[in-house]
Amino acid sequence: MKAYIFPGQGSQFPGMAKDLYTNFPLAKQIIDEADAILGFSLSAVMFEGTEEELKQTKVTQPAIYLHSILIAKLGKDFAPSMVAGHSLGEFSALVAAGGLSWQDGLRLVYQRALAMQKACEIEPSTMAAVLGLPDATIEEICKAYGPSVVAANFNCPGQVVISGSVEGIEAVGVQLKEAGAKRVLPLPVGGAFHSPYMEPARVELAAAIEATEIVKPICPIFQNVNAKPSQDPAEIKANLISQLTGAVRWTQSVEAMVAAGATEFIECGPGKVLQGLVRKIHAEAVVSSIELA
Repeated sequence: MKAYIFPGQGSQFPGMAKDLYTNFPLAKQIIDEADAILGFSLSAVMFEGTEEELKQTKVTQPAIYLHSILIAKLGKDFAPSMVAGHSLGEFSALVAAGGLSWQDGLRLVYQRALAMQKACEIEPSTMAAVLGLPDATIEEICKAYGPSVVAANFNCPGQVVISGSVEGIEAVGVQLKEAGAKRVLPLPVGGAFHSPYMEPARVELAAAIEATEIVKPICPIFQNVNAKPSQDPAEIKANLISQLTGAVRWTQSVEAMVAAGATEFIECGPGKVLQGLVRKIHAEAVVSSIELA
C-alpha cells in the first residue's frame, strides 16, 4: 500500500518549481492562476527570490504548498492508499486526495500564513529542536515548566521540537540538557508554531476553514493532531483548525500508517526531509520521491 506524504515549512529552496513551469503546460497554467488568486507574483519569489525572501512565512507556506500539489498532479501513477502531510503539508495532502480544490487550498494556506505571522508579532516566542531524548521525557519537562512551553513537533524518535516563550524555551533547554539531551538547537523561526501562542491565528483560520467546502477524500488522511485516519469532512475540518495550536504527531502518524498497511512512502514536494524522518521511524520502510509522468 502506498502512502503519499507532503512536506511542511523548511523544504523551500531558491528556484523551486521553475523547471515544472518551463516543462509542463499544466504547471504553468496552475502557477499563473495562483499568482492571480494571491494578487502578487509568488512565482517570481519562487523562481528568482533569495533564501531570505523565501523564508518569509507568507511566501514559504504557499510556495511549498503549490510546489507539492504540482508534483502530485504531474506524478506518474498517482494512486494513494493513504496520505499525510507535515504541518502545512496536511493541506497539500488533502488537495491531492481530492478533499479540497487546489484553489481553495491555496487561499487557506495563504490566510494561515498571514494569520500565523500576525500571531508571531503579538508576543515574542520561538522554537527549538531537542535531539537525543525520549518523547515522554521532553513532554514531562515541558509540562513541569508550565503552559508557556510545549512539545510541538514529534518528528522522529530522538528529534522533537519544543515551542513557546523565549524565556521558557531557554529555561526548559537547560533542564533538557541536564536530563541528557545531546543538543537543544534554537530554530530560526518567527514564533512558537503549534503552541497556545498561535491561538489568535487558530481563531482567524477557523472561520475560513468552516466557510470552505471540504468533501470526502478518495483515501484516508492521517492528521497531525491525533495521528488517526479520517475521511469525514467535518472531522477533517476540526483537526485542521486544532492543528495550529496542537502538536504535529509525525512519528505517531507514520507508525499508524505502517500499522494500517503502508509499505511504501512517496514524498510529494520540494526536498527529501520526510523521507529521512520516515527511515528513522520505520527502518524497513521503502521511501522515494514521486516520479513525474
